[in-house]
Amino acid sequence: MVKQHTLTLTPIHFPIVRPGEKLSKIVVDSLRDQGLRPLRGDVLCVASKIVSTCENRIVKLTEIHPTKTARRFAKQWRIDPRLATLVTREADEILGGVKGFLLTTKNGILTPNAGIDLKNSPSNTATLWPIDPDRSARRLRRSLERVYETKMGVEIVDSHVTALRLGTVGLAIATSGFAPIRDDRGVHDLFGRSIRVTRSNIADDMAAAAHMIMGESTERIGAVIIRHGPFGIAREGNGELVKLSRRRCLIGNSLTNAMK
Repeated sequence: MVKQHTLTLTPIHFPIVRPGEKLSKIVVDSLRDQGLRPLRGDVLCVASKIVSTCENRIVKLTEIHPTKTARRFAKQWRIDPRLATLVTREADEILGGVKGFLLTTKNGILTPNAGIDLKNSPSNTATLWPIDPDRSARRLRRSLERVYETKMGVEIVDSHVTALRLGTVGLAIATSGFAPIRDDRGVHDLFGRSIRVTRSNIADDMAAAAHMIMGESTERIGAVIIRHGPFGIAREGNGELVKLSRRRCLIGNSLTNAMK
């Protein structure tokens, strides 16, 4: 059981990040400029676009030549054919779509347009997810732990949509250094019943809180420090622990059945 304190979320303001800059240096410099220092057990939630930019995951749309398949998707769902081409390259699966977006899976995550975004990407470019988000989170955590000589967690946050709900919410696409799931199975509820299936996705809960503060437009809040959250340090913690197979997922399995 994690000792409970008052949960705090501290925004970290970033400069405009340029492609190829060193992520850990940007984070450390931004923390220093604001007089902040991570403590043991903190989790740093960093925006995926910051990570992608540092890793040069930005593509010039002028260099994309639409494929025949992408043109078909573009016509059906009224999407820029160049963006549709990128989505077909990046997605694990394309399941459907609405005007302007394709429903895809990427790295085992259900997300629009394979996580590709045009917003806050330089003119005539698109920003892709990091190639290996868990590796990126792990590298950043290790760098910060060396600098600050403490144990902490890192997660990479993007936004996504949820079924039949308006608006975007935060999503943890990678974690490192903490247990992302709280398992309540076997615990008794208020009326003495043994809980059979409930596990809480702490990583996505934190991503949603961080996303609320980061915003999606001109805020320039590239990261959020979460302190006193209901999580513990766990070296084995990573983004794979929050993923669920299609067969076991209520939504994913229903999509599969609907397509048969």
